[in-house]
Amino acid sequence: MDSDIILAADTLVLHRHVICLTGAGMSVESGIRPFRGADGLWTEHGEPPLDDYSRFLEDPVTYWQELLRPTGHMAQLRDALERAQPHEGHRALAELERREVVKFLITQNIDNLHRKAGSTRIAEIHGNYTLLRCPGCGRRFHRGRLAYHTLPPKCHACGETIKSDVVIFGEPIPGDVAAVCLNEVGRADCMLLVGTSGYVYPAAGFPRQVKANGGTLIEINPSDTELSGLCDIVVRSTAVRALPRLVEAVVDRSSPSVCGSRRVEG
Repeated sequence: MDSDIILAADTLVLHRHVICLTGAGMSVESGIRPFRGADGLWTEHGEPPLDDYSRFLEDPVTYWQELLRPTGHMAQLRDALERAQPHEGHRALAELERREVVKFLITQNIDNLHRKAGSTRIAEIHGNYTLLRCPGCGRRFHRGRLAYHTLPPKCHACGETIKSDVVIFGEPIPGDVAAVCLNEVGRADCMLLVGTSGYVYPAAGFPRQVKANGGTLIEINPSDTELSGLCDIVVRSTAVRALPRLVEAVVDRSSPSVCGSRRVEG
């Protein structure tokens, strides 16, 4: 792994606009089960209905009752989300942002752990479980700041029914998130892929677009994925093991001469 980490670090520091895409593999190491795969919640309990969003629109009261008082595996997921804490991999990505090596992070995870670890330039393409969102005007609210005396709650700004920020089956990706993702992917000349299977769209299309634009793909994942064959550099390891070492290697390469060469190229 050491030679792959060194190659990945060399590649990161020589690109102008590196972005990162993270998936469920990041969350697993914080104790959150994935939805799919050998230990997936949906593998064990079955996938939820594909018309979730339509059912929310038709019966928002039931949606809210289930959201406030989840049962079964959804209660297990909520408890895991509440207990989870960022690990060293999350903190390493925040450090790469602080050092201006990673310019932007797109995550498929809803767990809020990247923000808790210190990442700020981030798009949560599937939403954030700690937030609520108005599908009408797009405003977001912290869950703890809303009263639930009457269900369903309404947006004070536009009067539409509020839902969780988490994107459900049949729901389009929020326009503001989709726009910033497309902008960053269009600018990227390198993408770091961590813990993502490359299975779920539209996020799975982002690395393919970067590659089609001539960019470099770096994968960190303990197993082969749908994207492995496209990647220029593959580090077969977990986020917790690989990302702190990647930061160390990047720091070793951030000498004045390297920084100077990056300025000249820019």
